[in-house]
Amino acid sequence: MAPSFSSSTTSCAALDASKSVKTRREQVVLAYVLFAGLAGAVLHFVAGGEFSAIVTLSVMFQCLAMLLLFLQSLSSGSSDGISARALALEAFSLCCRLSSTTWLDGYLPVDASGDWVFQATDACTLLLVLTLLARVLVVQRASYQASEDSFPCVPIVLGSLVLAAILHADLNSR
Repeated sequence: MAPSFSSSTTSCAALDASKSVKTRREQVVLAYVLFAGLAGAVLHFVAGGEFSAIVTLSVMFQCLAMLLLFLQSLSSGSSDGISARALALEAFSLCCRLSSTTWLDGYLPVDASGDWVFQATDACTLLLVLTLLARVLVVQRASYQASEDSFPCVPIVLGSLVLAAILHADLNSR
């Protein structure tokens, strides 16, 4: 009786899949641990435990969310369920916020984390979003669900800009 290679091939594929799942799990755990450590360090060492550091921590967790989405896209090799339009809106939002926080102090935390950590974290988040957008639209184009990604971005952006012009605060006034 000849040996069966299909069962050994199947078991090798299952072994590779379990290694891949283990690697993904390790990447996610590492991301959580890294960001928890960084958040704790920023809160205690940079901000001195000031309550205003909560704004910087929120930006750090936004960066974590984009990193986890990037890791999901990278490990699965697919862009299923990722909206390029939402990523473009996120990039636009980050550019607007960075255009204000890099040269004006009105909307920054009053503690030391507003001096550079806030802007650096926003810049890292923007870099992740742009990289993820390139992955979705270029590298993983075959799995991008363009027909499902139909949110009308232009009216939302225009409406937001009009409302911002009418209702804007003046914390950045000189």
